[in-house]
Amino acid sequence: MMKDVVENAVWTKTQALIQDKYGKRIAFKTIDLANSAMPSFLEGDDLIVPLNSKAVYLGEVIVNRGSLLSTQQRDEVVDLIKFLVEPHVYNKHLKLKEEIEAYKRHASMEAIEQTDDDNVFSLFNDEEEENSLVRIINSVIHLRSTSALIRKKVALKIHEMAQQNLFVGFNEIARQMHSVEEFKTFDKTTFFIEDITQLNSQELALLDAACELKLDGLVFIIGSSLSDKQIDVLRVSSELKADMNAILFDIDRLPFAQQTSTDVLELLFFSTSNSTSQN
Repeated sequence: MMKDVVENAVWTKTQALIQDKYGKRIAFKTIDLANSAMPSFLEGDDLIVPLNSKAVYLGEVIVNRGSLLSTQQRDEVVDLIKFLVEPHVYNKHLKLKEEIEAYKRHASMEAIEQTDDDNVFSLFNDEEEENSLVRIINSVIHLRSTSALIRKKVALKIHEMAQQNLFVGFNEIARQMHSVEEFKTFDKTTFFIEDITQLNSQELALLDAACELKLDGLVFIIGSSLSDKQIDVLRVSSELKADMNAILFDIDRLPFAQQTSTDVLELLFFSTSNSTSQN
């Protein structure tokens, strides 16, 4: 698993961010259960950041000579690692678990082709896309921040990176629409909801229905300052709530300089060809 983590684009770009901003190298270590409950700690000159997600211990990131960073810099480095690397490693863990269970089920069948064993060795090899275009991973993106201004700045950055044609306020469009079918007339358009709590019941229903269409080229960027529990009581479908909780950028958790970083946004919301992950 260690090789799969450190050779992935998420790790490579996180490492580059920390190297460029703080001048520190990072490494990944998979076993040290004794320290798994600690948020972060110093070990000699190094800063150790344990990775935990949903009560699963995933390993540690070692920041070489991290003790020389200021307290603020340490906090920023820990936030970057927790925000970018931890979910990435947890996803690797889940994929490995799923593949192992699938392999066990397959192995219990009477006839097993010898070539099936090859699947075990390629669990974490990212499949190479035939084209090298950067593509957005989901048509719904949730931007959480207490600042409406920063939400819009990040939304505009994502729109630009996705190479969309139009960036429009959802509220303005919603007032002119009579049916959700009218969304099918738009091409490569980003619809920005500055604050979902400001939508009335009719606008919420239209947003819900439009997101459910999942039309190619349409992206809905939803802004809010809502907690996960507050999202759960929104008057929208469970699918939209799930998207808002899963495809989420918790902007205020990152240092200001990283909040509109192309590298961070690419890691969170875009898929690229395998060539971009090689270093």
